[in-house]
Amino acid sequence: MTDRLSDGNQPIRTPRRGLALFAILCMTFMEVLDGTIVNVALPTMQAELGVEATEIQLVSSAFLVVTCAFLLVFGRLGDMVGKARVFQAGVMLFTAGSALCALSSTLPLLVAARAVQALGVACSLANNQGIITELFAERRGRALGLVATFTALGAMAGPTVGGVLVSMFPWESIFVINIPIGILSFAIGAFALPNRRPVEKHALDVPGALLVVPAILLVFAAITFMEGGAGPLEFGMLAGGLALAAAFIAVERRVPEPLVQLRVFHNASFDIDLIAMVLVFLGLSGVTIIMPFYLQSALGLEPGVAGLVMACYPLVNATIGTLSGALSDRIGCIKPTLAGQVVFALGLLGLSTLALDTPIARIVPMLMFTSLGSAMFQSPNNSLIMGHAEPEMLGFVGSLGNLMRYLGQSLGITISTGVLYGTMSAEAGYRVSSFVADRPELFMHGLATVFHLLAALVAVALVISLVRTLVIDRR
Repeated sequence: MTDRLSDGNQPIRTPRRGLALFAILCMTFMEVLDGTIVNVALPTMQAELGVEATEIQLVSSAFLVVTCAFLLVFGRLGDMVGKARVFQAGVMLFTAGSALCALSSTLPLLVAARAVQALGVACSLANNQGIITELFAERRGRALGLVATFTALGAMAGPTVGGVLVSMFPWESIFVINIPIGILSFAIGAFALPNRRPVEKHALDVPGALLVVPAILLVFAAITFMEGGAGPLEFGMLAGGLALAAAFIAVERRVPEPLVQLRVFHNASFDIDLIAMVLVFLGLSGVTIIMPFYLQSALGLEPGVAGLVMACYPLVNATIGTLSGALSDRIGCIKPTLAGQVVFALGLLGLSTLALDTPIARIVPMLMFTSLGSAMFQSPNNSLIMGHAEPEMLGFVGSLGNLMRYLGQSLGITISTGVLYGTMSAEAGYRVSSFVADRPELFMHGLATVFHLLAALVAVALVISLVRTLVIDRR
């Protein structure tokens, strides 16, 4: 049985497609696992490297910022030279970066090695959805749902694996485990991934790349640093990034072969799908950043117990992601995304009612219901976004989708923590930047405000999605 054609006239057979998907899933799992493991190991790394807590955060923040900065460039590069080539280069870079991390003996070397890892992640993330869309055109939702499932499995396994490794071995071991997985993914990809080159040759828009990379770097760095408070430096970085972004758009309108095909944004439905993604991931990130503080600081649960409670969130995502994607292949993507937004908004409203005496037996179902909504939304929404892409723009659209996901997550952390401590400070009458043990009601008031806001933002996403469905698409 053959389904699609690769380079020349060689067909891509179904078993080979399965191996290609497995290579992508391996890389997806490894990337997410690495991120969650690093977060668990940060205290140990701080102690052994002899640095401050604010400095060790660069290990995580530099990885995020560099990944986001290069997504669009590598997405366009995939459309130019072949998405599988760039994806495989990403696997090699990430594996090599992991080895460099394990060999790093100082913080600057470790941060530089994490930047190499981030370049690899940007290469793979920018092209994985484009490859899947080419290989599984008739079952795109199901395949993208598997990516969501492995993402959730990586998030769920990371804290446990990280805790075991850090307790039994040196912290360098958290990077060493990436190497065999990376080698396996590359070997399978070299055999199974289609090496499809574009028919026409295109030149890379160097001026555009030189503008968009620092623009995204500054914007995401500003958002990340605002988690600890917004000052002149953060606002200056944000303004500089936005100015470079404006200059980038002006350049793209004039060059013959732009890095970003601006015409794709002329499709209002595509724009709405991207905005909905940002808002839903903003809400999802808010849940994952606020709930651990509630469980440990407000309820007094041990970290291990709190981790088990939070594990129900990715568990639902891992279970529902593939089912939601498969369902969207049968009934279309619109209904699952709308239903997911409704459930997610209701779940956030439910979380806003949490109290200091709420039993775990009630918290777990509430978290699972909220996770159900986000899981129902993600795979069909990804499929919708990729469905807007022309064949020669699959890499760019896939990278743009991942960039919007990261934007939502970054905004979710900054907005949620800002609203939480801002509400607590306003009620206390003085600046509050952490949980106040003798006044837990301050935290609970802040928690309710955060989840009300997140529910409202998801409701906005639902409204504009309904406008897209009932008005724009019908025209």
